[in-house]
Amino acid sequence: MEQKRNRLKKTYEQVADHFKRLIEQGALLPGQKLPPMSELAVRFGVSRATVREAFSSLVGMGLIDLRHGEGTFVRRFDVQTMVTEPMNAALLLGMGELRELLEIRRLLETGAVRYACERAGEEALAAAEAALVESGDPADRDLQFHLLLAGCAGNNVMLNLVNTLAEPIRSLLREIHAELDDPDELDREHRAILQAIRARDSVEAQRLLSEHLARTERRFATRYRQGDADLPS
Repeated sequence: MEQKRNRLKKTYEQVADHFKRLIEQGALLPGQKLPPMSELAVRFGVSRATVREAFSSLVGMGLIDLRHGEGTFVRRFDVQTMVTEPMNAALLLGMGELRELLEIRRLLETGAVRYACERAGEEALAAAEAALVESGDPADRDLQFHLLLAGCAGNNVMLNLVNTLAEPIRSLLREIHAELDDPDELDREHRAILQAIRARDSVEAQRLLSEHLARTERRFATRYRQGDADLPS
């Protein structure tokens, strides 16, 4: 299945994916200058136009900067950038920092779902359920569901903390949803969590949510263990 996806990707997308992985893995660091396009074209066996299109894609994702007369650089960022800009900011973190981000997410959300079982009203639960059938970007819908669950806890400080992680988590979810063989898989997991909350079963709701988030983390780890398998030949 993965090989089929790679064949369907355009060449410039494969080149862009390669650089995304190098940045995510820390092989390319913020502020580091990339080789000239002509050199990269020879290295990958593609045209300069292909490299230029790949770089344009990476600029659009907020991962690199093109500086006229200077060259191409991995974008510098800080935590404030990560939580405020609607881009793939999470990919600029190293794997160690990504694991920490996901650990904090799991701690916050499993805590929130415990209180949701005690406090969630019908209106809040109906809003979370409605998020599962909304149209639009699957990653946006996924994130919205989790934010609404956090809101069911009735704790504004906790909700603000979960919201702080929203943009980097959205970046990760887009990567995960792009690789799913069964697009409805995550929705089924979401519905099971919601059903446990409606039943006011905090033990079951926390178990289901923790397992759901753990699977999400494994999916992301698998996605980035693929390394350079999709490089153009």
